Amino acid sequence: MKSTLPTSHGYEPKDAKIASPFPKSAFVDAKKPAFVSNFEFVGSVDTSPYLCVPAALKWRENLGGEDVIMKYCTTLAQDGAKLVAQIFGTEVMQNSTNTLGNCCLSNIRLPISVYTAQQHALQAGMETSEVGAAVRDWMSKTSVEEYDTFVQSLFYNGAWWVRLSGQVYLGMEDMEWAGRTLLGICERVNAGEWV
Repeated sequence: MKSTLPTSHGYEPKDAKIASPFPKSAFVDAKKPAFVSNFEFVGSVDTSPYLCVPAALKWRENLGGEDVIMKYCTTLAQDGAKLVAQIFGTEVMQNSTNTLGNCCLSNIRLPISVYTAQQHALQAGMETSEVGAAVRDWMSKTSVEEYDTFVQSLFYNGAWWVRLSGQVYLGMEDMEWAGRTLLGICERVNAGEWV
């Protein structure tokens, strides 16, 4: 165990670098040793959120309570995933018992050609084994910098997937926006813009 404290912006695994499309945090001085950076700033030590708890509980109660919130978020994630998969012309990730989506999260296969991405990588002198992470990181960076949003994507079982979450402050119009925005980003990936 490297630390008894929660790690934060300065954490680096032993003998490795964290692969991230984002620049190092402003809270970390890159000139300092990793050991110092790991302990110098611990972002999770912040007691101010406790002050919000009474107002947050009241707000959730005004929405109808936890059961209503969970039903709304799960339904939005499921229906939103179907809509986004339709926009993509792909599928929603599901298990054999059709229970994978019984929560507030859904994963939808992105319409990105692995073969085309590998060809772009080869032309750029990249190893094809790096393509999954490189495309994922480019998509994350592009979504933040150009669309003021972040979506979690991953390369799994030979395809890229995006995870969408149902939240009480979102609606189907947000899911549709995400689908259309991601479709445009995927078209740029297929064109090789990520290389």
